[in-house]
Amino acid sequence: MVSIVSTVDVEDLVIIEKYVFLGQQRYRVQVKGTNIVFNVVASSDEEAIEKTIKLASKTGLSREVIELIRERLRQ
Repeated sequence: MVSIVSTVDVEDLVIIEKYVFLGQQRYRVQVKGTNIVFNVVASSDEEAIEKTIKLASKTGLSREVIELIRERLRQ
């Protein structure tokens, strides 16, 4: 049986902070409804979201896992 895992999507993310650190533009991007926050270096909002999606995928974060986390946080 093949298991299809859907990756994190733009709708799952929100930029919560932009700041400059050591001359680099950095972004804090949160997975909505969770306490998961990614820090990325990017030159634009779009690039920050794109990098966050790639990073979340590399860590194994999927929409299914996000839903499980949201359920636990609601309890």
